[in-house]
Amino acid sequence: MHLPRPRAMRTDAAAHVGPPGTRRMGLSVVIAANGDADQLARCLAALVGTESRGLDLETIVVDPDGNPGLAAVAEARGATLITLPASRGARLAAGAKAATADWLLLLRAETVLERGWDATVVVFAAEERNRERGGFFPLDVVGDPLATRLMRFRNRWMGLPSGAQGLVIRRRFLVHLEGVADLERGEDLILARALGLARMVVFDVAARVEAGDWPTGAGAVLLGALRIFLFRLHIPARWLQRLGD
Repeated sequence: MHLPRPRAMRTDAAAHVGPPGTRRMGLSVVIAANGDADQLARCLAALVGTESRGLDLETIVVDPDGNPGLAAVAEARGATLITLPASRGARLAAGAKAATADWLLLLRAETVLERGWDATVVVFAAEERNRERGGFFPLDVVGDPLATRLMRFRNRWMGLPSGAQGLVIRRRFLVHLEGVADLERGEDLILARALGLARMVVFDVAARVEAGDWPTGAGAVLLGALRIFLFRLHIPARWLQRLGD
């Protein structure tokens, strides 16, 4: 994991993190759902068992449609469900506002975190300098190694992770960065730009997305590359989200 060498830190009420066997970390996972109950079930299943490994977990699912099947999945996993017919960015912002923990994990329902993600987050949050940084998981597009390599390139050289990679960030720092933009697409780019490459940490535990839930094919790749290119030219993300509609 690309984390700085651990160093001594004071434990305080804001961090809710301490050495093993002392204080536990409070984490609110905010999931932007899209009405797909099966997809949400896979996402939530990867979060199970974290309470026994140093985390006090709160899970908030924000869905635009009020799908009864999705509501049943959320209830079965003990997640709080918010129905909000709004953009993905607005749904994430609403979930972050409803969160009670000092640390957030912003996630999309199509994302499944690999085992060990919880320990990775605890180590990240225990480092004081990371209170003003954001951490994300490298993306593994299952069944599409080219898409995986392209995203790793985008992360390493452009500092523009996708929202599908998750984002671990302190709630107060997210507010300082002016939160999540009210956009259906491009809210992740704006947040990445606000963070800046120097304040990003890439974990070594992957976030998996099925190829069927990821834009693939030459046309989709070229369109995504065009969006990134125009964004780096400071074309407003609000305009770019209409590309391909």
